Amino acid sequence: MLIRVTVRLRHDQFHERRLYAFPTFLEWVKNEVPKMVTGRLKAAQTPLEQLQVRLREWMAGNPMRYGRMFQDLLPRDRDYVWEMKTPDLRIFGWMYRPKQFIAVFGDFADDYKPPTRTKSYADARKQVVKARDDIPLDGDKYSDGDFDDLV
Repeated sequence: MLIRVTVRLRHDQFHERRLYAFPTFLEWVKNEVPKMVTGRLKAAQTPLEQLQVRLREWMAGNPMRYGRMFQDLLPRDRDYVWEMKTPDLRIFGWMYRPKQFIAVFGDFADDYKPPTRTKSYADARKQVVKARDDIPLDGDKYSDGDFDDLV
């Protein structure tokens, strides 16, 4: 059910963090993200380029800024759902273990922002929790630490 995602890093970099993904997330990356255009922030990079950069940063162990690049969905509660962010994309999932993110689905960031909001973070949280509950994983299904402990 889960697929390990890897990207090619520079010759002086190593895979410090891992990303696993549901097949539906990978289908979104392959079929939808390449067709997307930049949103209201008018980023210099396309959504696909943003995703490629963020995945390289994640896997190479580059510093991730809380709130701007990666954060837990607030209010922080027992669900421990996280989102990886670019200017135009949101990737929702959870931290299986420290430095191991499981991506359930991705979406266009503008769909979560007023005044054109058509989707809610509450629904995103529910979708991630359901996916996590439905998948058979050994031991604890998620890590419940703080940002600095997990990322």
